[in-house]
Amino acid sequence: LAAGESVKALYNEIRALRRAIILAHPSLDFETLLINKAPPTLYSHNCDQYLGMHSRAGDGLTLLTNWKTKPLARSLLKGKLPAGSTCKPKLHWDAKKVVFAFCDHTADKNNRRFFLYEAAIDGSSVRQLTGTKDDPMTRWDGRRTAKIEDGDPTYLPDGGIAFVSTRNKSFGRCHNGRYTPSLLLHRIDTDATTVRQLSFGEANETDPVVLPDGRMVFTRWDYINRNVTKFHMLWYTYPD
Repeated sequence: LAAGESVKALYNEIRALRRAIILAHPSLDFETLLINKAPPTLYSHNCDQYLGMHSRAGDGLTLLTNWKTKPLARSLLKGKLPAGSTCKPKLHWDAKKVVFAFCDHTADKNNRRFFLYEAAIDGSSVRQLTGTKDDPMTRWDGRRTAKIEDGDPTYLPDGGIAFVSTRNKSFGRCHNGRYTPSLLLHRIDTDATTVRQLSFGEANETDPVVLPDGRMVFTRWDYINRNVTKFHMLWYTYPD
């Protein structure tokens, strides 16, 4: 028993040392951490998990201070948005604002949809970017085969925002008749009234981010006529 306690004490000492080494890294020298408190979706799948109808309400964007020791949490959206689900937040370059997808859960389950929102990190403002009365809600060739939903936003160097959307009105091919519209790459400009489609594939795309050289890299589930699990490849395009 004494030997066992000695091993456990050594193990805990090593864990504490490892933690101290990691947290001492210069890139972690900041006071506040932004997290998203969101429960698992009702349907877990490569596409379905991004649809509002499968989302579950959670606390959403939360700021953590004192996060290296005993974290103190402060909700960024409480009282500013109705009960809903927050997904895929991305910080602006100056860390003074954040863009994210939000699904209002006061709507009927089958009519719940994600749209883009932006909030100031100091909690002073929250505004809806897409799905508003000023949104033209344009569709590829005017088709109405799927509900419009927007998600996975990221800031662009020219002031616009890239995101994925069902505005293309196409569907995946291997979902056994489920409602699974394809999410393809789009962008909005700084005024959030001009939406432009950037990608014209048919397979789902996610996680756009900007590279240091200005290109935008994203993941495409390019499984048409291929193995359905191997081809989650990285693609790139330019923000224009």
